Parts: sequence; C-alpha cells; structure tokens
Amino acid sequence: MKNSKTCPKCGGTEIYTDAGNPKRGDRTSIPITSWGKLFLAVYICAGCGYLEEYVEQDDLSNSDKMDKLKKNFNKA
Repeated sequence: MKNSKTCPKCGGTEIYTDAGNPKRGDRTSIPITSWGKLFLAVYICAGCGYLEEYVEQDDLSNSDKMDKLKKNFNKA
C-alpha cells in the first residue's frame, strides 16, 4: 500500500498517510531500547479502513537505530 498506493484488501486507491508529519499519540512509535524508539508512518484506505504501519524513512536510514532494533528484536 505504501508503494503501490492501492489497498490490498479492497483495491481502493484513496490512501492517506501521516508520513513525514509531526508525530503525536500512542501509535506513533515502537520502543527499541529504554530510551530509543522508531517512529511509524500509517497508511489508511479511506474505502475500507484497512491500515498498514511502516517505520519512517529517517529511522530506516539511521544505522544506530537499526543496529539497536536488530539487537533487541528477534528475526522472524
């Protein structure tokens, strides 16, 4: 949905995101250490309500944060 701009559930193309916006609220990040966190971008289909969450690009590009993620999370 992030790249295709199409909902995988209903095929809708009315997709909205908060990517790049200032973050606020409980669902904006996930903790990776006691003090560190990764910020999330939400993509929502306005047709059916389906949503997907992705780590913000700035955090994906931050090697320190990604190293902490790899250290503290289990590989699926």
